[in-house]
Amino acid sequence: MKKFTMLMASLLFLAACSNDEEAKPKVEEPKKEEVATEQQEMTEEGFITQVTADQILVNNIYFTIPEEVSIKHDDGKEQKDGVISDIRTGMKVVVDYKGPLADSFPMEGKAETVSIQEDEASLEEAKALTAFIEGEKLPRLLMLGQPIVRENEIGFLFTNMENGKMSEVKIDLDTHEYTIGGE
Repeated sequence: MKKFTMLMASLLFLAACSNDEEAKPKVEEPKKEEVATEQQEMTEEGFITQVTADQILVNNIYFTIPEEVSIKHDDGKEQKDGVISDIRTGMKVVVDYKGPLADSFPMEGKAETVSIQEDEASLEEAKALTAFIEGEKLPRLLMLGQPIVRENEIGFLFTNMENGKMSEVKIDLDTHEYTIGGE
């Protein structure tokens, strides 16, 4: 009997020394509710450097232009309705879209509104850019970021998508003369 009592006491002692974590019932943490994030309205301002049947390239973003897109002509004083066929390479635009953009290069998004900027300064900038595109015969120009307009000059980094070469250009807004990468 002594052996049996000793055995039982040893078992009870070992049971008391066991890992308490395993003995406790597991309590599940409350699940975090997934909150649907509403896509934010975003804006991209820049120049159209390529137009296809259903897309425009503004800076470094291809925007799909669905049939229901809203086209506006904005002269700085009032806005007038436009149509998709009004869109041309070289135009300065403001594109409203909902993010996020597709993770690609160039990035991709869907335009909701395209406002063609027709104030005097925007028209001059567009003429200068168009002269550069036509002068260099660049059917596929990709601007890297937004162009910088200073005093009487517009400057930007670009990639010629035909050969992949990256360059910097500065265009005089009066004469439309330009320099590429310090030429």
